[in-house]
Amino acid sequence: MMVHACEIIFWISIFIIIYSYLLYPVTLTIFSRAFGRPTLKNEQLRPIVAVLVPVHNEENVIRKKIENILNLDYPPEKLWIWIGSDCSTDATEQIVRDLGHPRINLWRAPERGGKTGVINRLAPLIDADIILFTDANTMHRRDCLRAMVRHFADPEVGGVAGHIDHVLSDEDEYAETFYRTFESKQKFMEGLLHSTISAFGGFYALRSPLFRPIPANAYSNDDVLIPMNVVRQGFRVVYDAEAVSEEDVTEGVKTEFKRRIRIGAGNFQAFFWLLDFLNPLKGWPFFCYVSHKVTRWFSPLFFTMAALSCIFLFFASGRVLYSMIFMAGLVLSVAGVFHKFIPLRITRHIFYFIAMNTALVLGFFRFIIGIRSAAWSRTERV
Repeated sequence: MMVHACEIIFWISIFIIIYSYLLYPVTLTIFSRAFGRPTLKNEQLRPIVAVLVPVHNEENVIRKKIENILNLDYPPEKLWIWIGSDCSTDATEQIVRDLGHPRINLWRAPERGGKTGVINRLAPLIDADIILFTDANTMHRRDCLRAMVRHFADPEVGGVAGHIDHVLSDEDEYAETFYRTFESKQKFMEGLLHSTISAFGGFYALRSPLFRPIPANAYSNDDVLIPMNVVRQGFRVVYDAEAVSEEDVTEGVKTEFKRRIRIGAGNFQAFFWLLDFLNPLKGWPFFCYVSHKVTRWFSPLFFTMAALSCIFLFFASGRVLYSMIFMAGLVLSVAGVFHKFIPLRITRHIFYFIAMNTALVLGFFRFIIGIRSAAWSRTERV
């Protein structure tokens, strides 16, 4: 009976993992082609756009960021900039003041509240048709804003997520290119069905009346919670791969791993704040949310269950199948963990996969301990 129970646990866990990473993208492709609805676009649409940039001690990039926004191919009289300082202690605020530009607004938070605190307090103060949320280190291509706002000609569209390219080294430590391509294709197809479940954090826009504050301790998950609040109100959030921005990579493996732990903790926060999307009556948003997010956020649990049950079956069942699976899993895991000593392309992707799931586990414990504040120190980038 124990062997039979372990077999059930093993195959259910394996199915969920395979579904999340392989079957869901295939199913999504089929459904988006059969049921997808492209948005109505107007290439000449030029609404008033306010660019909201939360900052904390960004003196090294803030001038470049502002100049990048001012150089966008968009009517100057319809483009405004709001710099929200999370109690910066360096020269960030002074640099903004010294620019003295009539379309730049500087707002300072009364106390530190992280990116979430800045967004929650500042967004309701902005009088514009569209708010573009972006990070200080995200640099935009000149035509990206025109590509985003054209979708707002469709009255069903409440938000638009853009694409972010990472400026990578030859090492491509985390196989980020593969991950971004994989995620981007899914976001596009989800938007065809109804809505993409999340945006790339430093680059998304929404109709300003649709903004709703998120919990004050929301931790590195505004790019999920804010778009999903738009979906809650009955609007679509679509993804445009032609609206492109760029970010530099983080400084090394340890820094990136810490960032992934933050994201992992925020994921589990988001899960309990989005329980209403576990309702099948939500339609396509339910299907995409459960398939794309929930199964992956809990993938370490299914990997653990699959591994433990496989180990038991390897010793107790006597079946060749489980022996083969056990040995294959052991070899792949060792190859990924020792990627630094076996620097092959395949081991790089395995290492990245293991690292992301390990960060999810640590993020879960960070969530369990309790997250009282959304504030953290800025991530250093190359």
